[in-house]
Amino acid sequence: MAFLAVPLKTTSDVDLVKPLTTYIESVYNTNEDNRAEVSEAVLELHRLRAKAVCSPMDKHQSALDVLTRYYDQLVAIENKIIISATQNPVVFKWKDAFDKGGIFFNKASLSLSDGAFERASVLFNCGALMSQIAGAQPLKLDEDIRAAALLYRRAAGVFEQLAQRILGMLQEDPTPDLMPDTLSALSALMVAQAQEVMYIKAYTDKMKASALVKIGAQANDFYDQAYKAMCRDTVKGLWEKEWLNTVTGKMLAYQALAQYHQAQVCEDEKKVGEQIARLTEAQRLSQQATKYLGGALDEQMALIPKALTAAKKDNDFIYHERVPEFRTLPPLQGHILAKPTPVEHPMSPRFKDMFASLVPVQVHNAMQVYETRRGELLSMENGRMREHTQLMNGVLASLNLPAALDDVASSDTLPESIRQKSAKVKQAGGIDDLNRLFAELPALYKRNQEILDETERALKEEKDNDNNLRSQFGAKWTRTSSEHLTGPLIQEIGKYRGILHTATNADQMVKKKFQDNQAGIALLSKNEPELKASIPGQASHGTGSSSEAVTNLRRLMQEVQEIKVERERLEKELKSVTCDIANDFLQALSDSQLLNEEQISREKLQQIYGPIREKIAASLQRQDQIMEQVQTWNNKFMGEKQGSAAGAERERVLKTLACGHDAFIELKSNLEEGTKFYNDLTPILVKMQSKINDFVFARKTEKEDLMKQVQQNIIGGGGGASSGSGAAPPPRPPPPRSAASRNPFEDDVESPIPPPRNIAPNHAAPTPTAPASQPMAAPVAAPQMPPYYNHAVPYGQPQPMMYNYGMPYPTYPGAYGAPMYSGYPPPPQGAQQPYPQQQYHQPPQQQPPPQ
Repeated sequence: MAFLAVPLKTTSDVDLVKPLTTYIESVYNTNEDNRAEVSEAVLELHRLRAKAVCSPMDKHQSALDVLTRYYDQLVAIENKIIISATQNPVVFKWKDAFDKGGIFFNKASLSLSDGAFERASVLFNCGALMSQIAGAQPLKLDEDIRAAALLYRRAAGVFEQLAQRILGMLQEDPTPDLMPDTLSALSALMVAQAQEVMYIKAYTDKMKASALVKIGAQANDFYDQAYKAMCRDTVKGLWEKEWLNTVTGKMLAYQALAQYHQAQVCEDEKKVGEQIARLTEAQRLSQQATKYLGGALDEQMALIPKALTAAKKDNDFIYHERVPEFRTLPPLQGHILAKPTPVEHPMSPRFKDMFASLVPVQVHNAMQVYETRRGELLSMENGRMREHTQLMNGVLASLNLPAALDDVASSDTLPESIRQKSAKVKQAGGIDDLNRLFAELPALYKRNQEILDETERALKEEKDNDNNLRSQFGAKWTRTSSEHLTGPLIQEIGKYRGILHTATNADQMVKKKFQDNQAGIALLSKNEPELKASIPGQASHGTGSSSEAVTNLRRLMQEVQEIKVERERLEKELKSVTCDIANDFLQALSDSQLLNEEQISREKLQQIYGPIREKIAASLQRQDQIMEQVQTWNNKFMGEKQGSAAGAERERVLKTLACGHDAFIELKSNLEEGTKFYNDLTPILVKMQSKINDFVFARKTEKEDLMKQVQQNIIGGGGGASSGSGAAPPPRPPPPRSAASRNPFEDDVESPIPPPRNIAPNHAAPTPTAPASQPMAAPVAAPQMPPYYNHAVPYGQPQPMMYNYGMPYPTYPGAYGAPMYSGYPPPPQGAQQPYPQQQYHQPPQQQPPPQ
């Protein structure tokens, strides 16, 4: 079976090392720690390009993996390492894939100093190589057929994406092979060949003739579309004669085969006349197709004249049906089995960006300030909404609304609103569920506390052991002291102790709120007869349900409920908004070499959160208007009622129940949040413990090796050597491979949790560490919430920022995937990141902050 394979574009070798290194050193503030890493990445990129586009490519998946890996790397550095004629000129020369050149002329080519041109050319080659690998499949086994169909669909997606974007990517007109019409034709051709492969599978699997009709008719239709695209005036001269012949021949052949299979359907249905008409047309088409295809499809084409001869013979001797004209027969309908597969990033399996650490210090600092601004904005808006909601609930509870309105409409002792509140509380578990959640918290806290205690004990034991040996051997004990290595680890433990301490404080706040509202919650948790018995009966009143005051108050209560629902939605909307502003900062930096963080951040925050803030402001304004009306109409309502001592006691109980309902909803949320907090913290502490255990084990192994060496020196007479003559300790063996440090591709284990967005990663330059005592401006928060416990964290470590976010529990690094911390205080500015790959043979070098 003849399939068409797109030729590869060819290029020449380019030195990427010098220009990229120069650009990185001039734009990125690299330091000694990662300069070697970046230099190695540049060299590896240069080698990868030479292997991917400058070496002969085998028609094999491994070659495609190399090519797609290079393309993915180009995409990854698109906004990190700008390649253009003005900023970082690297000239890429690519030749036209279809131009054969001539005796006196070389192949058409284009040279551009543009990273987008390199990406487009490499992506073209990805599609071309996919078509070549697909065409090389033997199509004997199901795996081969599936692989070929997938590759053709992927190639179609590649050419389709290029056709849509190429003119916007380049500043100059590309070579003919990269023109949109050419790429559209190639995409159509790949889809047709994918459909053909599906026909081959269906035919091989001996599917019903009715199915083969649809698949074959669609293959004919796709080849017809490809032929029309290839015959446009702008691209017709690109193709070799063999290409047009193949497409024309297959267009005719699959129409012939579709008619042949439809004739088989007619035979089964005893429509002999139509069968002969379709076979006659199929024979005519097959004869024409043979002129273009040569020997391709001969095996299937040979079946057509045999079937036509047999059908005519049966009709002449048995059926004697009239043979209709072919043009009167209904056309065949196709069924699409092949569509272009959109290009996804990354294209290569297990892609890893070699320049992941390349973030300029300006961008990193700007992102930190942006996250601070964003956190302040979210906490302020959430605080405003919750403050106003709590204020509204408090006012309504003090006015005994809406329960007082139920007394007017009904003589029932139990108002309908209280009945609904009670049902809601009981459905959520009632006071028993709160007691259960309270009972679980101490065990959850103790589990995390024990992990920290054990981790700290292991570090202290290692330190004491090291100090004892240092005292014993003196100058002969030449390895780095534990004090110089464990500083970041002790700081990390202290940070988590501070967070746990804050969580304990939050537990007490929640418990205090529960005690204040326990009576109301307990009553709401009872069954209806008991609840009804606890409420004093109604006193006589002088107003009716049709009173103007009652009518207006009911309307206002409905609007109050709408406000609450709207705020829940707005709060979720605030939390769900995500935005990666890094690309904005990188683009601004590459455009002007200057970064106006404040302007970019404020514009981005306004763009993202402006509409939501407007809705929040409108909600608050609406509340003020409604509550003003509530006060006015409630005064009229109270003037109409007849008061008594029994009525006052009833009103007090109803207010208690209303407050209990609101407190239950808040407490339930707080306790579930606290339970999740402790449960999410445990695996993070376990990973930290595993990391520290690895460190302790490595130090133990090093200690044993050094002790052997020192003892051998003493036995060999080296005991009197001066301190300067001591041999250097042997290299420390690596720590044991724990579950957190294994290669995730070797075993089915959980990979380490990456550092959170607000903790400094391995950036191109060190992040200036802000003093732990420097607070941000405290956001607006609900006055009902008590302040956080502001006590110094043990070990003198930075105290986590504790703002009143309306929710009591703190957060910790890695607690949530998104950088938005909702109601939790963020970790301290300048907090050290976890050290999943820390080398413990020397203390970390502290770099001065950039000037």
